[in-house]
Amino acid sequence: MNRPIELTVAHAKQFDRFFDWPVLLIFLISFIVMLRTQATWVIPVMSVVAMGVAYKGYMEYRVIRHFAEHQAVVRVLRYRLIDCWIGAVSLFALFIPMYVNEDAFILIGGIVALWGLTKSYREKKWEERIHAHQSKLPTYEEVLEGRDDVWNYHQK
Repeated sequence: MNRPIELTVAHAKQFDRFFDWPVLLIFLISFIVMLRTQATWVIPVMSVVAMGVAYKGYMEYRVIRHFAEHQAVVRVLRYRLIDCWIGAVSLFALFIPMYVNEDAFILIGGIVALWGLTKSYREKKWEERIHAHQSKLPTYEEVLEGRDDVWNYHQK
């Protein structure tokens, strides 16, 4: 494995350790408090969570693109990155109209819900497109776990 990929994977592991459980816990606590008190400070908290989700999608793209052997696979990985960013922006945008206009909150909530409901369908279609060009592309989790066969595959 070469040095830039090692640094990218190490940075992704460090970010996952920091972002996964602590931020999820902060999000859940602040959401419960917001429902009880209508605190406006949840909007900045949600912006941090949305930026973290977007950055995590970017790290996944940076790690997996090194294993892509075909340009079409890289294109699909970019589409997945854009989808992650759209989800993060919509998550943040959902909480702003909660304090401004309840009708807008319901409308944006419906759009976010539809986007979330169709995520599994989009992921399935992207996996089909990836496997059509490269059937043995490792997943993000396999690369972060550091299994030897993943790196051996990359060296071939």
